[in-house]
Order: sequence, then C-alpha cells, then structure tokens
Amino acid sequence: MNFARFVERIEGLKYISDKMELTGSRVRRYLMQMPFSTDRDVLEKHFDILQKACGILSDHNAGSAVMQLLHLFSRVHDIQGTLEALKEKQTLDEVELFEIKYFSVLCADAAKLCEQTGFTYENLHSLQEAFILLDPDNTGTVSFSIYDSYSKQLAKTRQQAAATDLATDPGLWDQLHDTIQREELVVREKLSLKLSVLYPSLQENFDSLARLEIWFAKASLALSYSMVRPATVPEDQPCVLSVEGMVNPAIADNLQKAGETFQPVSVTLNREPCLLTGANMSGKTVVLKTLALIQALTQFSFFVPAQKASIPLVKDVFLVIGDKQDQYRGLSSFAAEMLDLDRIMAKMAKGTKMLVLADEPARTTNPAEGAAILCALIEFFEKNKVMSLISTHYGDLGLSCRKLRVVGFQGTRVEGRLDPLMMNRYMNYDLVEDKGGSVPLEALNIARLLGVDGSFIDMAKKYLK
Repeated sequence: MNFARFVERIEGLKYISDKMELTGSRVRRYLMQMPFSTDRDVLEKHFDILQKACGILSDHNAGSAVMQLLHLFSRVHDIQGTLEALKEKQTLDEVELFEIKYFSVLCADAAKLCEQTGFTYENLHSLQEAFILLDPDNTGTVSFSIYDSYSKQLAKTRQQAAATDLATDPGLWDQLHDTIQREELVVREKLSLKLSVLYPSLQENFDSLARLEIWFAKASLALSYSMVRPATVPEDQPCVLSVEGMVNPAIADNLQKAGETFQPVSVTLNREPCLLTGANMSGKTVVLKTLALIQALTQFSFFVPAQKASIPLVKDVFLVIGDKQDQYRGLSSFAAEMLDLDRIMAKMAKGTKMLVLADEPARTTNPAEGAAILCALIEFFEKNKVMSLISTHYGDLGLSCRKLRVVGFQGTRVEGRLDPLMMNRYMNYDLVEDKGGSVPLEALNIARLLGVDGSFIDMAKKYLK
C-alpha cells in the first residue's frame, strides 16, 4: 500500500501532506507513491536521514547552501515524459534535448550543495557526459540548439540558405531548408541514441532529486510542528504502543486560529483491545484520529507530533469512524460500518498484525443489539490478540478488558453561565485508567451551564436511571 491509499483512509494525513513545502505535482507524485514500510531496519535508516536533514535546516552556518538547494528544487522541470522517450529510444526534439542539458546542470549544482551541507544520502550520478554531448562548442551555458559543429553538411547547407533570397529563388530556398530539416533530424537521432545509453543515470537522478526534496520537506514539517523521531519496537519485544503528549496538527492549527491551544494527550496500548469511554465532546474521536495518524506517519518515515513515541510496526492501520453512507451507495451507515468491520475481522483471522481504531461501533442501531455487537467485537479482538482502541458511549457492559476514560468536562471551574465558545477551556482530555465501567454523566450539567431551560433539564433528570 502507498501513501495515496492511506490519505483516503486516515483523516489528517492529507492535511500533513498539504503542509509539506513541495514544489509541484512532480514531487507530490513521488510522495503519493511512497510505500507503507513494515521493515524496521529501513525505517531506522530513513529516520537517520530525516534527522540529518533536520540538523542541516537548524544549522545557521548551512543557511546559504540550504536556501540555494531549496531554490534549486523549484527549477527542476517534470521531464518524465522525455526520460520515457529516451528509454524507448525515441528521437528527442530540440526542446527535449535542452531539458536534458538543463537537468544535467541542475544535478551538478545539487551534488555540490549536498556536499556542502553534508547531506550524502542521495547519490547523484555525474551527467557531465550528457552535458558535453549537448555542448559541442564548449560554451558552458545551459542553452541548446542544433549546433553547426554537429554536422559539416548541416553547416554548409545553412550557409547556402542564408545566402539565398527567398523572393528571387524560392525553389532553391525550399530545397535547402528541406535539407536542413533532414540533417537536423539526423543530428537529433544520433544525440538521442547516445543519450539513451545514459537513461538509467538520468532516471535515477530524477528520482533522487524528488526524494531529496521530500526529505527536506519532511524535515521542515517536523521542525514546524516540533515533531519527534519515533522509536520503533523490535519484533522480539512486547508489542506496546506508547505515545506521550501527542497532538493533532490539523485540530491544533484550528484551535490556534481561535486563540485556543490543543491539550496534548498520552496513551499506551498493548496487543489487546481497550475500551475508551467518556462523555460526548470529550475528545474520544480526536484520540483515535491522532493515534491512526501517528502510526501511519511512523511507517511512512515521518517524525510524529508528540513529545515521545514508541511504535510497534503493523501490516495495516484501520480507522473505523464516521458516517460512510456515501462510500457504499444504497447502504445505511450501519451496514457500511459492518462491512468495514467484517473486512477487518477477515484479516485478523488470517493473523495480520494491525492497529484497529473504532469510534463507537454499532451506535446507529438499537442499544441492546449495539451493546451485543460491541461485546462480541471485543471478544473477537481478544481472541486474535489485536492491538485496538474502541470508543463507546455504552455504560457498564461487564467486560473484563482494559478501559480508559477521558477525564472530560470540569464544570466545577465554571462560574455562572458558560459561553459555548469557551467550553474547550473547561475540558480535560487526559486519559485515565477506568475501573468503574460507567460513562460519566455530564450532558445535563453542560446543558444547564449553557443556559438551557431549567424546567426541561429537571424533566430529563427524572428519567435518569
């Protein structure tokens, strides 16, 4: 699976990719093709590279070289079509030959800048042979034309054409220009054939420049959001996911615009299901989204938005959340959710190591059956030893699995009527171990503080069991 597939499944991943300082569709194409890695050695190597890039961006002494390198990225043209033509031994036109010459100069400049900054992880091949081939007069410039020096016959014919008056001898003029076009084609065919031998180096450099830009974009993103290098858990160690002070960048940015701050949350999961309870508006959904984001970022070789993170590698990440009616035409949200869970359970039964994050499953059906489905889901996850966090609004279900609870609304700090826009200030999103099993009753208290009709609230209290 690649990055593009996960962008569709993990909310927040598109926001992260959009925040990356990439120069255009050429590099974004490479980003979207990045594989979801389950190889710890590969990821640790990638984190070393990313850490080096972060260090370079933070080094004031490297500032000039870094600025030149970042500017160079914006000058790289998308020549993939030209490279494909070379691979197929097609004849390039004059513009395409210029693109190859220009690209060879950019690669030489990039190699020098990488050497200056000490970033040696993307080895760029020397394309001097291509440059010399396209610069027969040794001009040293990036401009290109079909030079006279490529062909004596071409040079001679061009001189004859220049001395011929179209008005007085149009027949000769046309004949000479036809000859010029044929000779130029011969030159382009010879140049294209020689350049086709260099296709592997040209393609590898084109790929390397895209990866190079992505490394520095990842590093810039990490520095912007104070991201940290995640520790990956070895296979021979207990499967424990531990994240301290995690932050959801998209939500944090929105809160910042409103003058609020995101409260970092810490969580630890083992290879077993865990229930997450808490009143509405207590941030359960945000916890699930952020955990999914951090797991995905880790396995796509990003640093993560947290103070500290230890991440076991999985084969897949599932975030079952929200109304999926649009995804499955003609099916209710409950039916769509059940199909999602069925696909996940089929993979579990095959022993696929995964992280499953489900937001209040079966909440759209009747409470009795919904509770039964949730209990069966927990039992199924326990049987298959799947690391999972499942939020629920159901009360005490008599389950013996581990339970976490969001501390939630701290209404005792409110004086008078509560401004709805200030509610976030009175929420505590910390997760605590829950031994009781019942969901906190906060809705009516919040309604009262918001100024909802008191008689209505008294009526509702009569129905509380």
